[in-house]
Amino acid sequence: METIYDILKAEHKQVSDLIQQAMRDGSKETFFKVKAKTDPHLLGEEKLFYPPLEQKGDLRELVSHAYEEHNEIKSISSELESMDASSSNWTSKIKELDESVSHHVEEEENKVFPAAQKALSEDKAQQIAQQYLDFSKNFTQQHPSMP
Repeated sequence: METIYDILKAEHKQVSDLIQQAMRDGSKETFFKVKAKTDPHLLGEEKLFYPPLEQKGDLRELVSHAYEEHNEIKSISSELESMDASSSNWTSKIKELDESVSHHVEEEENKVFPAAQKALSEDKAQQIAQQYLDFSKNFTQQHPSMP
């Protein structure tokens, strides 16, 4: 069975690909595809993946930093959501989102995941994976894609 790390890494790649597409085509529609992928991802990590890590004292600071990066991504995403794609700042704001997401993914995959793999058993990582998949499916059903 897949662990939470496998699922999150696959989603990181999907989001990265979508952001690259958004930078190429500059469309609001592509941005909403990015948002439809990032919203459940960020929330799922915050509800299911980060809490057990926060219980490990030595990981608290790492997880706290990850929350800060999530907030930055949400803030940029919110700005983009209210912007017109023809705005002069649109392209630079998409680039800012790309940089923020890329930085977060790099830190998560190179720092958080290795620390989590030491702190959580394989069974726990699989259990979180199943909860995450269920959460993501329910979130997507309750929040159909934006316009």
